[in-house]
Amino acid sequence: MATITINMLSGAVENENADFMVRFSEAALAAGHAVNIFLYGNGCNMANKEVPWTGEKGITEALGAHMDASRMADRIAALAARGASIHTCHTTEYGRGTEGCDYLDGVARGNVGVSLMKFWMTSDVAFTLG
Repeated sequence: MATITINMLSGAVENENADFMVRFSEAALAAGHAVNIFLYGNGCNMANKEVPWTGEKGITEALGAHMDASRMADRIAALAARGASIHTCHTTEYGRGTEGCDYLDGVARGNVGVSLMKFWMTSDVAFTLG
């Protein structure tokens, strides 16, 4: 089977790329392929555990339901539990002020020079979504 690497640049709600990444990865894992995911750029925000909000949301219930459908935390943790190797870029986290936030179970702190290069060098196919 093949090893597939996805370099994920988009965040969860920017477009449909995050949803596609998860669905593609689920299918690849189910077919017996190895999957590497590198969360980079706005994608690095998907590495972090969610922080519950207890105040006024300031959005309608319908918009909240729509936004909740785009949450990726449980889906990304499930990919890691199924064997996907998921790393995040600590330098893009630093630039966004999120470095040091708790990662989802199965997500590792990484960087472009080591993590992403290792993923690319050991993959049969790699592509970027962003």
